[in-house]
Amino acid sequence: MVLSRTRVAVLVTMVVVALGIGLMGAVGFASPKDNDDAHHNNDKGRNTLTVLSKTAQVKELDLGPAGLSQGDMHVLNAPLYNESGKEKVGRLDLVCVVTDPADEPTEKAHIEECTKTFTVPGGQISAEGPEAHPLAPGVNPITGGTGKYAGVGGEERFEVRGKKVINTFHIIE
Repeated sequence: MVLSRTRVAVLVTMVVVALGIGLMGAVGFASPKDNDDAHHNNDKGRNTLTVLSKTAQVKELDLGPAGLSQGDMHVLNAPLYNESGKEKVGRLDLVCVVTDPADEPTEKAHIEECTKTFTVPGGQISAEGPEAHPLAPGVNPITGGTGKYAGVGGEERFEVRGKKVINTFHIIE
């Protein structure tokens, strides 16, 4: 059987196109997937969230000897605002227990172990760890979440600016 040059050219073109499509499919199948089901924040590429807290309600509990001592607590709740500080987006609930009171002349701050729950649109983010008080900039691990934050990890960075505390979450999905 003899094929004309035109038929050979068409057959070769079809084979090349079929191989190309097959190769693209294989590469696509083997590549890491980036689907919305894996993104807990439903915002592709976004791995940070910043909220501000201000005007907190604080209750100090002096549980040991009079004055600051190990085991004393403070309990706090505060509204959370977006990064610009103009729109209320949730709330912060926090409990801290004094683990190391500043009882030496050279100590400028005492240390507290704090557990925080940030209720934000789409769920909650929990963070905990030691913090210096008066509050100094610090970092705590994200220990859990609910809703679109279920299963995330990462860290919460916090710092005081004026009468606000800025909390920035670096979320690892």
